Amino acid sequence: MTPKSTSLAWADLPFPNLARRVLEDLAAGRCASVVGLSNTGKSTFMRGLATPPARAAYEAVRGRPGRLLYVDCNRAVAISVQAFYEVVLRSLLEALAGDASAELYDRLRAYHASITEAGNEFGASLSFNLALSDLCQELGADLCLLVDEFDEIYTSLEDRALLNMRALRDRFPDRLLFVTATVRRLPGLRGRVVEDEFAEMFSQSTHVVPPLARDDVDLILADLGLSLPDPQPDICYQLSGGHPGLLIAVAQVLSGTDTDDVATGLTRVSREPQPRAECLKIWNQLNDEERVWLAALATQAESRLPAPQMAQLEALGLVRKGEVFSAVLSGFVGRRSRTPGVEDQGIQVDPDSGDVWVDGVRIPVLTDLEYRLMALLDERRDKVTDKYKIVTTVWGEDYLGDVDDARVEKLVSRLRGKIESDPSNPRYLVTLRGRGYKLLTRPKKG
Repeated sequence: MTPKSTSLAWADLPFPNLARRVLEDLAAGRCASVVGLSNTGKSTFMRGLATPPARAAYEAVRGRPGRLLYVDCNRAVAISVQAFYEVVLRSLLEALAGDASAELYDRLRAYHASITEAGNEFGASLSFNLALSDLCQELGADLCLLVDEFDEIYTSLEDRALLNMRALRDRFPDRLLFVTATVRRLPGLRGRVVEDEFAEMFSQSTHVVPPLARDDVDLILADLGLSLPDPQPDICYQLSGGHPGLLIAVAQVLSGTDTDDVATGLTRVSREPQPRAECLKIWNQLNDEERVWLAALATQAESRLPAPQMAQLEALGLVRKGEVFSAVLSGFVGRRSRTPGVEDQGIQVDPDSGDVWVDGVRIPVLTDLEYRLMALLDERRDKVTDKYKIVTTVWGEDYLGDVDDARVEKLVSRLRGKIESDPSNPRYLVTLRGRGYKLLTRPKKG
């Protein structure tokens, strides 16, 4: 179906070109899937589809009323079929309050209560099916469920639950539609080469979240309250590759500096924990093979991966025109690939990658404040670091009057929780009562 583009305000929606494609899919009666790595804007896009401009665009293209209703699977109380059905009905009740007949709304509330109280999956499925059937028959509009953060629940659902969703769709092909948002394409999440009957609905309409356009940078910086002088917005865009999470991290680092070229910006950004943490989120979503492929591209300028491997990285949005999409991510991957040997005893901090090892084991990623404290203590290894030094280095001198001893102690406690096997009896990060803290090169005996 051809959209009536002359009357549609696509620019009012996040990722307008993607919105156009997805809404055209829906208007043609096709379910759609949106994929993208961490912080690429999937949730922003999905929430945007649940706004009045998107509803108006859908109705203009489709030629009849539609309700696009947002479901955040992160709000599910558990990873189970029953919890999934419950969060869908809860989201529908919130969205349709005052917008459905009193009789229909009361029935939906009763179905939701039945799902919550059901003693087994069968009872929950029955109430869920009745609720969606009643909506499709009585709402007076197409029903489109925008299922966000679907990865974990989709991976854990049993086949019969997915068959149930497909059966509902087959029963109401002109009234019920789904849009899902996941990190990977649906078949890959369940480890199957061939789609199951649910994933098959999206095989012809799966879309990768695109990078931000240059014009989006100024809008995001304005939302953050950052006013960067030229050419810093351009530098942020080039370094981040249009990745929203990286863009924000880079902009926060460069704000207030005199950076005026890409090379200087990359050097500054590479030293800071926020961009490293953003890169680590991306890295942690890759499997071992994908990490090897990405490292080859980042560290070997002439590396040419086989076409299937390159296609897989491109499908994840990691590679554009044969290169890693972001200079910041490329540098991060390169530094991880060149990490020196890790000793079996002691604490090692890699200032390039931001990684920390304890007795040869990499610990979970540290928060910004935890990493700043770790870096300070590592710089002053085997020396006493007092609380004044911690506050001025970790928080900044402007916080001297706001950060009390309790906050310092709490931060130290959080760091101990990650680097000590027994935080109540620390071996490396010790307290010298009345003087401060010390990071030991070798573990304390006893």
